[in-house]
Amino acid sequence: MTKQKDARKRPSRTVGRPRSADMPVSGDPRADIIAAAARLFRAKGIAGASVREIAEEAGLRKASLYYYFPSKEEIVYAMIEGVLAPALGMQKELARKPLSEAAKLYLYLRFDVEMLCSAPYDCTWLLAHGDLSDERMAAHWKEREKLLVWLRARLREGHAKGEFVACDAAAVAKAMLAATEYSVTWAERADISRLKRNAEEVAALLVRGVLAPGVSLDKVRAEASA
Repeated sequence: MTKQKDARKRPSRTVGRPRSADMPVSGDPRADIIAAAARLFRAKGIAGASVREIAEEAGLRKASLYYYFPSKEEIVYAMIEGVLAPALGMQKELARKPLSEAAKLYLYLRFDVEMLCSAPYDCTWLLAHGDLSDERMAAHWKEREKLLVWLRARLREGHAKGEFVACDAAAVAKAMLAATEYSVTWAERADISRLKRNAEEVAALLVRGVLAPGVSLDKVRAEASA
């Protein structure tokens, strides 16, 4: 690689209009673009928000935005991946831990609520209003199905081990995922400590609903905290 290539720098962060007062600079241009897009998508819809407007809201020129995202659709995909990849990663991590099925379920549900509610955008709203039906979006939906597969497995294996009551695992898994995803509609995002308590309460509520008689939620939480 030549010295000229080594010296190339990413576009300046100060070439666009100033950001809105409630859109602070994060130091990560991609994160700032996503946050700006989320604000505009919510106000105007995905189709109604132009790339130029997103760039201006992020404090960049349009050409600079294209350096990070070649299209508006790529911003949408990044938003979805931003909440899907961590959830899948957490499931894989928990699968390797020597924990009870109840503790794994509790830890995942708590993580999912906290992660989704900490994101700078409402992914549930995004999916409902995205109007994207291409192959890449279909692939994202296929990846999301893995979340349900994991939840169903925990419910079935937990029942086999005497931790959970018998239930329609497919229906309960969908209800649990819906509960974590839609928690973003009422989450108090500005209060981090409150957000964490909400995540713990939602996870406890969902796990408590499937625990077998004699299985203590307190013990499940203690195991999860160990």
